[in-house]
Amino acid sequence: MLTAERILKAFEKSMAEYEPAQKSKHWEGWFGRTKHLYKAEFLENFRNNTLSAGLDDQAPPQGTKEIFCDLLAEVGEEFVFSNLSTKNIGNSRQVFMIGEKVVDAGQAFHIKWLHDLVAHVFSQRDVKYMCEIGGGYGSLAQKIRSNIKCRYIMIDLPEANVLSSCYLSRHFPDMRFLLADEVAGNAVNKEQIDQYDFVIVPPWYEIKGVAIDLFINTRSMMEMNMEAIKKYFDFIQGAVSPNGFFFNINRYYKDSVGYPIKLSEYPYDEKWNVVLSKPAWRQPIIHCLLTRRTEGKGTIREELNKIERIYQENRRVGREGFVKTRTIVVPGKRAVLGLPFKFLKAILPPSLYRKLKEAIISQL
Repeated sequence: MLTAERILKAFEKSMAEYEPAQKSKHWEGWFGRTKHLYKAEFLENFRNNTLSAGLDDQAPPQGTKEIFCDLLAEVGEEFVFSNLSTKNIGNSRQVFMIGEKVVDAGQAFHIKWLHDLVAHVFSQRDVKYMCEIGGGYGSLAQKIRSNIKCRYIMIDLPEANVLSSCYLSRHFPDMRFLLADEVAGNAVNKEQIDQYDFVIVPPWYEIKGVAIDLFINTRSMMEMNMEAIKKYFDFIQGAVSPNGFFFNINRYYKDSVGYPIKLSEYPYDEKWNVVLSKPAWRQPIIHCLLTRRTEGKGTIREELNKIERIYQENRRVGREGFVKTRTIVVPGKRAVLGLPFKFLKAILPPSLYRKLKEAIISQL
């Protein structure tokens, strides 16, 4: 297991090399408030001392229970419980226990995304090399790596890498980690990657000579400068393996970097076919887009145009990218997201359904 001293050594090296263009206005604000906490004594409790703020979607107990009930309805009890953690690493105070299992609101979304990936990626091909861009404190990586044996590359800002290094090494104490402090010349090649289970480096490090079977970015590019997004797309489209995948979950529109960042304007080239495209589970201002690399012209351009129409239609009705209810307008149809216990809702009178849901939640 990585020691706090080793993790901070890699953090300090990355901070000394920092490329300012990589940090958007959005992250300047978040990380500026926590810069005094990057010390060994604070790592153990990083999920309750604000170190993970901005990277960690925690919720109060009642909200966590509602999300958990929705997740059970969405993907099934067996899948959920097999992917709940038994470790509360970072010591979050916003979780509850079911036996030895930790129920965590933010990680419920990661289980849902894992379910999508199992259905549409891992069941379709072997994934030997995976790269997650902007993986936060490492929860989705933990869910995936617990199920899929692969070389897992994580690229994020140093302030996030310090947390993911801590979180993942405590989940997987026997796995091997390559951090920035052991990388010479700011480049990592395939021979090095093959010696490790996880490679965790900042965005200005080059990944060389390896074809990536699956790229992931979830709720992160929407908070980057467009310059950084373009650099990542150059990397993704140059390094993805033949028939490889890109799993992209981001806001239709966000402007926390100081100007609009729209999913429909992400710089995809034409060599992508759409595998899955839908408003994200329980987050209708966010879209889930899974694409697969193709040799010829794919279907991505038409899909991006459709995503733009979804955004414009919601803007037209006054939502401006923020949906006040759990219903999002989609041209030609309406999609209602996050409905718990769908089968019960379909067969029970509304008043009885509400009472049953409240009773179940109160017993958790």
